[in-house]
Amino acid sequence: MAQQSFEDLVTNNCAKAGGNIAKLNDKQAMLKFNMDSGIEQILYITKYDSILNFSVPSAAVFDSLEEIPHIISSILLTKNAAYKLGEWCVEKIQGKMVYCIMHNVDMNFVDSGYFVNLVSCLVSECDKFDGFLVETEVGCANLSKLTVNIKQ
Repeated sequence: MAQQSFEDLVTNNCAKAGGNIAKLNDKQAMLKFNMDSGIEQILYITKYDSILNFSVPSAAVFDSLEEIPHIISSILLTKNAAYKLGEWCVEKIQGKMVYCIMHNVDMNFVDSGYFVNLVSCLVSECDKFDGFLVETEVGCANLSKLTVNIKQ
């Protein structure tokens, strides 16, 4: 079986996973998902040689590690232990500390079923977490943006 290109992998499977391609080149993709919650989730895929990094940033954005309510980290680390696909992490994005759910996998192991399952799991888990943030009114930078989208 011939290995398909990164762009073909994304193009052939994005709609199957329920998303729309917002950006795509030979190294990166940005997919958008309109969730039933009213939240738009964005999934980034970055290709590093044969490794694909799938990442969905949440609305939990903080200026520094010291500002993060550490109970959130404990809850998400506990969830990590139960996941087969994906894990929560804190990434520094544009100078802010952002909770993201991500997964790395060798592109040679990603077929259509794996892609759809992985992407669906990641955006769904991030959507649940963002919904939790809204319900509990955790103070973070992107929360007002989320509640505006939900109320529309």
